[in-house]
Amino acid sequence: MNSIYITVLLITGVSVGYGDSISTNCLNGFTSELSQIQNISSLNITMNITGPSGLNIRISDSATQLECNWGHHECHIECEFLSGTKNLSSLLEEEICVQNSQDTQLDFILSKSNKSCNVTMCREDSVITLMDGINNINSTAKELKRLLIIKNMCADLFNSNNITKSYIRTEKKCILDIIRIPFKENREDFDLEDLAMTVVRMDKSTVNDDFVKISTPQVSDRLLSVTTMIPVERFQNVSEEKSKVAVVMYSSAKQFMISQRNITILSPVIRIEVVDQIIKDLAKSLSINFTLNNNSAVPANYCLSCQYYDEDNHEWIGRKCLSPRDYYNDSNIANCSYDHMTPFAVLMVDVQIDKTHWQILSYISYIGCGISALFSLAAILIFFVKRTPTADSSNSIHVSLSAALLLLNTSFLFSEWAASWSIEGVCVFVAVMIEYSLLCCFSWMAIEALHVYLLLIKVFNTYIRHYMVKLSLFGWGVPALFVGASLSVYKVKAFYGSKKVTLTDTTDKTTICWVTDVFFLYGMNIAYYSIVFLSNTAVLSTVASQICKLRRLGSKGKKLPTCKDISTVLGLTCLLGLTWGLAFVTSGYTNYPVLYLFCICNTLQGLFMFLWVYGTMRKNRRVAAETLSPTEPYSSTGKPNTSSSHDFSHYS
Repeated sequence: MNSIYITVLLITGVSVGYGDSISTNCLNGFTSELSQIQNISSLNITMNITGPSGLNIRISDSATQLECNWGHHECHIECEFLSGTKNLSSLLEEEICVQNSQDTQLDFILSKSNKSCNVTMCREDSVITLMDGINNINSTAKELKRLLIIKNMCADLFNSNNITKSYIRTEKKCILDIIRIPFKENREDFDLEDLAMTVVRMDKSTVNDDFVKISTPQVSDRLLSVTTMIPVERFQNVSEEKSKVAVVMYSSAKQFMISQRNITILSPVIRIEVVDQIIKDLAKSLSINFTLNNNSAVPANYCLSCQYYDEDNHEWIGRKCLSPRDYYNDSNIANCSYDHMTPFAVLMVDVQIDKTHWQILSYISYIGCGISALFSLAAILIFFVKRTPTADSSNSIHVSLSAALLLLNTSFLFSEWAASWSIEGVCVFVAVMIEYSLLCCFSWMAIEALHVYLLLIKVFNTYIRHYMVKLSLFGWGVPALFVGASLSVYKVKAFYGSKKVTLTDTTDKTTICWVTDVFFLYGMNIAYYSIVFLSNTAVLSTVASQICKLRRLGSKGKKLPTCKDISTVLGLTCLLGLTWGLAFVTSGYTNYPVLYLFCICNTLQGLFMFLWVYGTMRKNRRVAAETLSPTEPYSSTGKPNTSSSHDFSHYS
């Protein structure tokens, strides 16, 4: 069936509007050759047209598809009807007469059948001209089919946003023209291979509870079924034309992904159209049951969302994540409700935040980051003002972490402001600084854990030459290598820039400067912190146990107050950055209590570090007044220190 339909488009019956009398004035220098290959299951026919200036057109027809190539470009071919008595072998007897040859278009007739054909190179201007020709007439199913053939034969060109936007407008106009065609029955079905459409007269359909149930037509056996329940409230007491509803199912969602290439659509795309009405704000919602692709697992930090396609901005607009009652997991069906009529589908999207919660969390983040930046700066100043020649490495590490937090909080405060600039480089710079300072924070958190382990566990005979220099190279250098490597491929793949965050239950969007590639985000930040989190958790568990043992020994077996032990562990939890691990708890869904706790703990980490640094400096001065021995195994003179009598006091 398919090969008969598309064979050299001589049997397709697509008229290109040529007159009955055809001039036989042929251009010189053109030759053609037709050949066929008979397979067991199909017949393949190839037509080659060659001409002056290296012109070479190859048209190949198989049982599954028709291909046309004009040199290195795709091309589109249209031909008139042939007599029904013609068969495939008779095509081998045809010769062509080229009547018009231009840079992107060639017209020819077949010598024996005297039928005309047109070949158009798939270039943006020529294809838009073809679609404009369809757009300027009253379309039928034949014109819509012709439009689909243009899209298929110029498939590579339809990766262009301009072409696809023009196609979507023309396709919608064709659908509306088909709805206007009168018919006597209560429904009319159209199977156009790439899409299937059902037009239903609502005034003649069976109504159940003020809804009309329409099972969408199947484009192919591979597509999943969809059932729609359309409210009749807007179709009562209207003209026959306005009482019609068209339900369209697409075989592919590619045309709806031009502005969002990385989205994942888990259901067929359904379009619902009416003529001469704008259907919105329905009192009773339009209900659609989508059967989902059960081969697509929903990963962490993603959810299923009912979406509709905004044809003005050419993007999918989200609603909130589906709740368990909206998603029937056993039957793999998602129920979606809408108050208007456009294209619809179920998408897998990032977990989104409610607008109200987003605003509250934003205030907490900005206030917390401002406080942290101020106290991080204070911690750095106090360290340089109060430090002594015999100062230990512990406070140097604390202050380095405070410096990384200062850089992170300051960069974050400029994120939305930089995103509002028209100069892209400003936003990229802020995003790079946030990424670099965040990785530095993680690195210094890992260094804190290493230092705590060496200080409290391996107390004796531990000496590392140029200890702080090596730690600084790791804390500041490793993140610089990662960020520098990602920037080195900026012209090939941009990992940093403006990122839009869509809020649930609204079309509002917030733009921030951040990592734009989700795979880079997970591969770099999440993987890097996961390693830090696991190692720091192990160190905290070991150190907490060691602190308890040392305190019991120091107090001759007496149990110290629990609140002091808890305070020490909580302080180490903040110091080692384990509060960032709360992000793992929200994986896959929006847990607002955890999000609030995450924002409060991590945006105020600079304040907590200031209190820790100030407290330990006071404690060190008090201890130094009581003993002349240093307090850690790393002396400023570079000699190993094996004294451990007060090692643990720094972290208690």
